[in-house]
Amino acid sequence: MKRVIIDQQGKAQLYFLLIVFINLTIFSLIVTGVVIGIKGYISDTRSVYTSITCCKSICSTCFFTFHTIATILPWVCIIILFVGICAAIYKALYVLYRNNSLIHSLPSLSIECYPKLKKIAHRMHFHNQLVLLDNRGLHYAFTLGLWKPKVYISLGLCFYLTKKELQAVLLHEAQHKKNKDPLKLFIIQTLHALNFFLPINHYLLNRFSSASEKAADDSAVNVTKEPIELASALVKICKSNQTAALYPFVLYFKGQNVTEDRIRRLLEPQMPPPDLFKVYLYSSGFLSLFIATILFLSLFYKFLLPAYALDCTAKTCHIVKCGQS
Repeated sequence: MKRVIIDQQGKAQLYFLLIVFINLTIFSLIVTGVVIGIKGYISDTRSVYTSITCCKSICSTCFFTFHTIATILPWVCIIILFVGICAAIYKALYVLYRNNSLIHSLPSLSIECYPKLKKIAHRMHFHNQLVLLDNRGLHYAFTLGLWKPKVYISLGLCFYLTKKELQAVLLHEAQHKKNKDPLKLFIIQTLHALNFFLPINHYLLNRFSSASEKAADDSAVNVTKEPIELASALVKICKSNQTAALYPFVLYFKGQNVTEDRIRRLLEPQMPPPDLFKVYLYSSGFLSLFIATILFLSLFYKFLLPAYALDCTAKTCHIVKCGQS
């Protein structure tokens, strides 16, 4: 079982690092291209504008040539960069705001008044990191906090689950806390917003979600030795399905497909997992590579082509440049 835990944790870490590496690499290339070429983009834009306005109908035939398109594309990249930065800032601030507002909007109780929960928390050495929320009507448990995450559990869930089920759920959340999954999710969401044009991000995020949840499940089962209890708790929580309305970011890792796969895996560990991601991997990977290539060529085309290939008026219109005899 320990090897299985390490495998799932390793997969989650691999997907997280891939997301960080891919997105920071693409972002760095775009920023580098913009910084290096901004003066050239401005100069080319002025040149195209001058040629078209000066030569009028003669140079208008150059409008749809490679030169003009290559002049426009860098500005498209700059717009994409600006939109991505704004989206990333908005996403980061929004998630931080939701985290803070959620924590302060839910009243907490002392676990000292609830022997079942107190006993489990004491056994897990979890007393100071466990927050009991005063809500009997909702059934939820989640881990929240970037630098010092804590586990939050509703009073309703404590009464809804058996003692063994409750212990399995808390052990599951303890693994999320140990791995700082809320911080990783925050980073992933921010990078996803930054490079919103890369389809591969969604695939990697789903795979990270699945691996991190399974790693937390394996960690809980490794302690309790009773996977049926965790599966039973998942079924009960899934039936109530109330956390999404309360706090959608909490359930980002706990979508319906992921939960069903986790339950199947707990009840039938020997059954091979369904392979539903290969087509999406290839399609999203190819499309992301195509988009990244277009962005790269748009920003660095001047370094890849000879100067004469970029002279629209000389090569295409066959006229002398405006202002020259």
